[in-house]
Amino acid sequence: MSKNNEKKANVKGLRSLLYNNKFVLLLSVILAFGIWIWVSIEKSPEVEVTVSSVPVKIDMDNSVPAQLNLQIFGDNNYTVDITVKGKKFIVSALTADDFSVVAQTNYVDSAGKKSLQLKATSDKSDNFDIVGLSKNYIEVYFDTYKETEMALKPSIIAPDNKTVTDGCILGNIVFSKNTVIVSGPSTEVNKVTSVTAETSISAPLTATTTVTPELKLVGASADELSNVSILEGDTAITMTMPVLKLVELPTTVTFRNAPASYLDGNINFSVSPSRISAAVPVEKVDQITSLSIGTIDFSELDAGFNTLNFKASDITEFVITDRSIKNFKVSVNMSGMTSGTFSVPASNITITGQKQGYNSVITSNGIDGVKLIGPADSISKINPDMLSVKLDLSSLDVKEGEQKVPVIISVAGDTSVWAHGTYYVTINSTASEQ
Repeated sequence: MSKNNEKKANVKGLRSLLYNNKFVLLLSVILAFGIWIWVSIEKSPEVEVTVSSVPVKIDMDNSVPAQLNLQIFGDNNYTVDITVKGKKFIVSALTADDFSVVAQTNYVDSAGKKSLQLKATSDKSDNFDIVGLSKNYIEVYFDTYKETEMALKPSIIAPDNKTVTDGCILGNIVFSKNTVIVSGPSTEVNKVTSVTAETSISAPLTATTTVTPELKLVGASADELSNVSILEGDTAITMTMPVLKLVELPTTVTFRNAPASYLDGNINFSVSPSRISAAVPVEKVDQITSLSIGTIDFSELDAGFNTLNFKASDITEFVITDRSIKNFKVSVNMSGMTSGTFSVPASNITITGQKQGYNSVITSNGIDGVKLIGPADSISKINPDMLSVKLDLSSLDVKEGEQKVPVIISVAGDTSVWAHGTYYVTINSTASEQ
């Protein structure tokens, strides 16, 4: 009896639900959604969909071109569009990340522009077909890498080609670095014939000026050198454009290591030519009263008449505008001087400064055969104890072991005597503990 009552209660409850409008509405929605899902999956039509901008991979690891030292130059960011066919609900959800497109490099065996075939795959391709690619080949430039060092050539663009103001000339251009490294594919680098450092000025220069020029490759069109570059560290080079003032001044020489009595310029000498036209830095023109064509060390001067020659090409402090001048002749008159031969005792040779990192000792047993020049009265009073050498090694190129180093011989107690010739002492050096 109780079971019948339970069945009647269940039937009555189900009947009440079927007559409940809200329940019937909810049930209808659930059934409709389920039917829609089933139809979408089982009865969905096949469609074609294009997936855009799928990146192309060019794997060079252990590839044929890599083994031939070939590299890729130029654009290597390639993409393709992939068309797929499959059920709409599957293919419509595909993205570029679902595909892999690889360029085949197996047949790249030389430098140049090569057509690489593309192959597209997908781990999800069991559910759809890859119909085609927007392009089946890509053009890729292969070549070996090359670096070459090139000297810079200045180029100044000026109004009417006038770089400096009237009465001046442009001196030799000075670069903070004279060469640059050009790098890129060998075929293109080989076309570069030079590198210019170019700058533009709006008016003639009136003073020495320093700029950061634009570095340009010369030898072929920009398109032909599109993959060539200048190493980054070389692109900040500065270019100094010296402005030189035209002058006409007497010539002179500079004397070095002169005895005290000659420091006031009491030296009988002449220079030929005695006056020249030249160009000097415009910033120093008011300070210059003569042009020194070289330096004479007193050790070069003997008793009597001395003649020394200087090459015009060795002069760097100014520019000689008269190109016919090739040499200068300097005459130094030391008539009335006499000479004598002396020795420097070993005890009078001392080291006043050591080279950092070394300990040096003098091994020479004095210096013999020293020729002294001076007035006869002074030479007659010279004795060995008046001669000495003070050797400062701090700025010399000291090496371990024995070596000869040049020295300057001083004469104490006399201001008009000097040593003629070049003299050396032997030192022995060992590395010191830092």
